[in-house]
Amino acid sequence: MTSPHVPAPTRAMEQFLAGIAPFDSRPDQPVMTVTMRVGPADRTFTLTHRAASALVEVLNRYADPDDCGRCGGCGGFLDRNFQCRSCGQLDGVFGSTVARHLAGADHRDDR
Repeated sequence: MTSPHVPAPTRAMEQFLAGIAPFDSRPDQPVMTVTMRVGPADRTFTLTHRAASALVEVLNRYADPDDCGRCGGCGGFLDRNFQCRSCGQLDGVFGSTVARHLAGADHRDDR
């Protein structure tokens, strides 16, 4: 069990490696080390081929929760409301639906 004073990234790596360790057929054949430094503390982890491959897969699958795609107009980043942070255009299916609704509402107000 890890100490409550272990930094979250270090604890996450420990838990990740412990979770895949039972399935590693070659636990005695390390292929690389990863050193994590959080503040003044550092910790070096020894990874087998399986652990290194799993880490690469996890890192490649990560998607930032704030990444909602790119604007079709200017290529800027969309916020969680599918509005472009650069040009302000609403984008995506949701954004297009809202834009059409707003355009329809504007025409009704003109009457």
